[in-house]
Amino acid sequence: MIDYSKLPLSITSFSEFCERKKIYIDKTDLVAKLAQFDAPIFLSRPRRFGKSTLVSTFHELFSNGLDKFQGLKITNENLWNDKTYKVIHIDFSQIKENTENRPFEDKFYLLLKSSFKEASLAIAEERDVIAAFADTIAAEENGTLVLLIDEYDAPLTAVMGDKEEFEARRALFSEFFSTVKSRSSKFRFIFITGVTRYSNTSIFSAFNNIEDISFNPTYGAIVGYTQAELEHYFKDYLENAVTELNEDLGEDKYTYDSLIEALKLNYDGYSFDRRCRHHVYNPWSILNFLKNPQEGFLPYWLTTGGAKPSLLVNYLNTFIDKKVKKTELVDYLNLEFTKITSAAELSPNISSIEDENFPFFAILYQAGYFTIKDTGINYLEVGLPNLEVKKAFADIILNKLTAKTTAQISAFYGKKVKAALDAKDFTALKDEFNKILNEFSYESVISFKEYAFRDVYKVILQLLGYNTYTEYQTALGRSDLCFEDDDKLYICEFKVISKADNVQEKLAKAKEQIREKRYGLRITDKEVITLAIVIVNENASDTQKPMREVAAVEQVN
Repeated sequence: MIDYSKLPLSITSFSEFCERKKIYIDKTDLVAKLAQFDAPIFLSRPRRFGKSTLVSTFHELFSNGLDKFQGLKITNENLWNDKTYKVIHIDFSQIKENTENRPFEDKFYLLLKSSFKEASLAIAEERDVIAAFADTIAAEENGTLVLLIDEYDAPLTAVMGDKEEFEARRALFSEFFSTVKSRSSKFRFIFITGVTRYSNTSIFSAFNNIEDISFNPTYGAIVGYTQAELEHYFKDYLENAVTELNEDLGEDKYTYDSLIEALKLNYDGYSFDRRCRHHVYNPWSILNFLKNPQEGFLPYWLTTGGAKPSLLVNYLNTFIDKKVKKTELVDYLNLEFTKITSAAELSPNISSIEDENFPFFAILYQAGYFTIKDTGINYLEVGLPNLEVKKAFADIILNKLTAKTTAQISAFYGKKVKAALDAKDFTALKDEFNKILNEFSYESVISFKEYAFRDVYKVILQLLGYNTYTEYQTALGRSDLCFEDDDKLYICEFKVISKADNVQEKLAKAKEQIREKRYGLRITDKEVITLAIVIVNENASDTQKPMREVAAVEQVN
């Protein structure tokens, strides 16, 4: 019988992993290697990837030695031979929220006091929080302390829309990290995690020797689950998932191999190193799936808040109209979109969200929406990693373009589109497609190119539960859009015209192309239905109002 209690959901403490006998993914060889560094280390990763567990592992190692590491690589391979230290472990995510009754500096002081107490240090009684920190550290001998800082940027990101509070917090952080730098001789080891690089906090300026391992291939899999780790540590749970999925479906749809492919499609695909050497799964999504396999491949990253980190939400809600036009957001509806960039462009030092050059694309990468897909000499190619992230990304972009959530869109159109397809009532389908088009703001639709119409329907159909893909290649050509359910495969050819009086002519050309390219000839056990779709995209003139309309949807026999 499967013991679900061993799945480490919501567990970040290394000692708790051990005491409660949770499954622990052994990366202690990399932990030992990093722990040998003298220079401060910085690691950037999105939320829900295990940064806090990594920090807690360092905490246990430096404060208590190898007692709880028996059977792990660090002891089996004799990778560690060091004494114990006083460990100051600060998790800044605990004080990120703005509270009216307690200033941030007071919360900062109380957090330091708690962290010092855990390290058996009594923080100096000073009115100034930075002075208290400095005096406490100064009293210790050189090389006797370890400083671990988790989510350093959380308090800054939480108030990006409040310029005054943001600047006040950043000034305090600048003092804090400058003090750490000036007392660096006191520390044997310094490790800092976060999502975003903020300039003027003294992390990347005062620490001129900081080791940023965020893109280092050696540590590309230091958080997240690799394919080998997934199948080694969770094999019993994967086999159980096959059984439960098939029982729920009432048929033997899944084998072990097909389950692995489905997991890759939904949750894999993340790569964070500059050589794209390692690919990892999001641990949060995998663990939730293994706990509830009968629920299918749900977007856990989206439904539990991981997909809407405050940095991206604050940016979109507060500054989207100023910095990123809705016409630009339309381009992101292409979920297969990739961009050529570099490590430097993906990890810029952000001085202010009001900066005219605020790096929107870098924010998408840091938030976990985009990942490294390929690399070459002096460049990185980034894109959306998997189906779960595509759904989460579509949710944010569609909400900005339509003022509707994906849940609202699915609830309103799901049954109607299905009924039209099941009945092969393509006039009704045309009507629903037009209603969908009308959900988009005039500001965004006015800039639609042909590919934008295709991308809109691809995203919507995907949200409605259909498997979708664009520009499917055959021996004779490429169809614009394909979507399928359990029984039918629909192949669509779009024609976008600038004049409404050309509808029948373009419809005939679309049908001719479908027949000529033989789009309907596929090796599949599903019924194949080919559709010719004509869309009018006519701008306003002296005699004509602007027109954006699906003018025809017809089956091609």
